Amino acid sequence: MATLDDVIQRVGVCGPFQKFLVLAVESTVIVSVWGMMFMAFGSYNPGWICLDEAMSSNNNSSSRNVSDSDNIEDRCSVYSTCNNVSFLPGTSTVVTEWGLVCDQVWPLDVIFTVQMVGVMLGAYLIGHLGDCVGRRASLYGMVALHSVTNLLVVFSPTWEVFAAVRFFIGVAVGGILTTGPIFPLEFTSEFWRGVLGTLPIWSIGSASFSIAVTLLKDWRNVHILSAVVSFLVFLPVFWVPESFRWLAVNGRDVQAGAVATKMARMNKRPLPSLELVASMAESERRRAEVEHSTRYSYLDLFRDTLVRKPTIFMGFVWFFMAIIYFGISFNVTALSGDFYINFLILSVMELPTILFSLPTMSFLTRRWGSVLHLFVVSIACFGVAIVTLTLGGDPNNQDNETENDMKGKVILGLAVVAKIGIICAWNVVLIFCVELFPTAVRNLAFGYCNTLTRIGGLIGPVLFPKNPALLYVAMLWLGVITMLCDILVLLLPETKGAPLEDMLRSKNFLDKNHDKPSLEDVGTERHDSLGLLEVDERERVVA
Repeated sequence: MATLDDVIQRVGVCGPFQKFLVLAVESTVIVSVWGMMFMAFGSYNPGWICLDEAMSSNNNSSSRNVSDSDNIEDRCSVYSTCNNVSFLPGTSTVVTEWGLVCDQVWPLDVIFTVQMVGVMLGAYLIGHLGDCVGRRASLYGMVALHSVTNLLVVFSPTWEVFAAVRFFIGVAVGGILTTGPIFPLEFTSEFWRGVLGTLPIWSIGSASFSIAVTLLKDWRNVHILSAVVSFLVFLPVFWVPESFRWLAVNGRDVQAGAVATKMARMNKRPLPSLELVASMAESERRRAEVEHSTRYSYLDLFRDTLVRKPTIFMGFVWFFMAIIYFGISFNVTALSGDFYINFLILSVMELPTILFSLPTMSFLTRRWGSVLHLFVVSIACFGVAIVTLTLGGDPNNQDNETENDMKGKVILGLAVVAKIGIICAWNVVLIFCVELFPTAVRNLAFGYCNTLTRIGGLIGPVLFPKNPALLYVAMLWLGVITMLCDILVLLLPETKGAPLEDMLRSKNFLDKNHDKPSLEDVGTERHDSLGLLEVDERERVVA
């Protein structure tokens, strides 16, 4: 029996339509990365000087640049008594706008936390909106919100108002990051869905944001540019159609047929029969009705004996990896050397990570591929801690410029290695996670892991101390966390080369749910009335 996948095959799976759609939709994901990563720049302190002596003597040369020359305790002591503080010119951030240094540095953590709470709320809301009003409306509604809020935040009179607007930016970011990556997948075949999943969209967004920050160096201008770019990526809304599959499953056969016709024309393929599209859509709705006759919840991930351990262990692995990634990404200021150069290097170096992760996925098992990359991360983190403690060169003492310079370069190099390693590990773990969980609960498992990732993203940046001299403490913790990830991964079953499971097969689960009709029972009972569905030996609905 033909399905909606067959319709897509007939109208083209990788033609001009899909290419333009991927460009249009994935560009929204890129701009959402800008919103997510903003506070990595917004929390940068370029340094300041106390002008009290300069004003009293009317001689600018006597101003004290204590922000650079003294240790952090002396700097804050002077700051608390200085009546005329001036931040160094050339950079305008959230820190310089509202003087968030020393005992007033805590609002930076509040702003970031508020933003990430918005991200989690946006991801939750968009899941329901996407099912109710459609993928297109929910996605581009969030893009519009991202554009408007990035413009409004420029007029924030206080950091409290700034944090409140950042919350809504976070909502938009969470919604876009949830819908954007999967929207194009509903217009192509299984093979091309796998290819799209390997595109370094996040890395492109991170790299482009670092370039924008390096060129502008002003928090208002960065927000204005984000608003303009968000508006530009919103414009394809007048061309991007609603999800073909969503229209079909929700009974909008005429609109689904129109989308299929649009795809065929752009891909220069024969136009599909609207009657055939309607027939396949009806079949898909019946198929969905049978497959959803047994519904699962997040509790089933912990109730079933076969997926309980992967659920718990994978949840911790995603949580810990998020701490590592966001901890390094949002604490570039803790690294010595030029902030903008460090930020650019750490961001741009994310782009070639797929070149490192693909060989491990091809030649190593899922477990050992993950462990290899995570082991590299742990070595790099421990290396930063060792260098910080033993190489010499106090980061708060400018008299040791040579030692500081050498130490800064070594630490930056190790930080780059750690960030590349964690992204490579995530690429492998992502595939590992897909293969670990049966189809029936795979989306639930990903939702669970993504939620823990957001929580880890909240904790990671806060874990780093504001004093660069204490960087080794955070890196020691990250090294220990990474080693724990290695252990958890090794305790999971290997999945490479094994067929994907579709249903929960645990005897314990079946015993506890014996009163719930199985997919096979439903398919058998309804086969005669539908005249369309049957179940194979692996409990999957087939034509």
